[in-house]
Amino acid sequence: MGYQKAVQQARHRQELFKADRFVKISDRIDQGDIPTRIWEKLLGNYLLQSWKGMILSKGVTEIGLYPMLLYELQPKTIIEIGAFNGGSAVWFADHLELFGIEGSVYSIDIDLSLLDEKAKTDSRVNFLEGDGNKLGTVLPPELLSTLPHPWLVIEDAAPVEIVGLLEFFHKNGLENGDYLIIEDTSQSIWDCWSGNWEDQEELAEGREKMDKLRHWLIKHEDEYLVDTYYLDMYGYNGSKNWNSILKKV
Repeated sequence: MGYQKAVQQARHRQELFKADRFVKISDRIDQGDIPTRIWEKLLGNYLLQSWKGMILSKGVTEIGLYPMLLYELQPKTIIEIGAFNGGSAVWFADHLELFGIEGSVYSIDIDLSLLDEKAKTDSRVNFLEGDGNKLGTVLPPELLSTLPHPWLVIEDAAPVEIVGLLEFFHKNGLENGDYLIIEDTSQSIWDCWSGNWEDQEELAEGREKMDKLRHWLIKHEDEYLVDTYYLDMYGYNGSKNWNSILKKV
């Protein structure tokens, strides 16, 4: 009976947590429960995380959250802006296969020379070389119109002009039910990185990400809702992504 009660309580808590989960950006504040000193520990060795021997450059909370979102959304198309060494793209492809989802992964980077050999040979991932600030040249509307929905679009690149990226996908294909995630909007993580980030211009752009996202969302807050279920799983904005897991409605 003890285990049965625990399961019932867990299911009840899930139902409560998912109730009224989608809110407007104006209902949220830009702060998080995980303090900077904790992020210093969580991010200190995050580049040591690996998947099949490849660097998996995701925050520890994202590693817990993405599989749940993938299973719930069942995306037919994943578009990742920022390939790095290809580890996360392969990770996404593996989860689609694990969950029996017939979907495709497109991973874009301005320089694909860093791709791990295992990523290069993974036929499930379409690596496209191109500038995230000129997405129309690498993801032309003709291609986007052929990609099945739902989409999961993830911005995880630096530097990318965030408003231009938002406008591009807003005008070129995002439909109701699709998800758009802007990574690294937490001010806490930029505080952690400020001491050893070589490019100060990139650092400044990173710090401005959340402000730019908020200003854009205010103009579109009836079209893009914040999914608090995934954002607040580990505390209010308990990830590297403050108020930036968005559902098109």
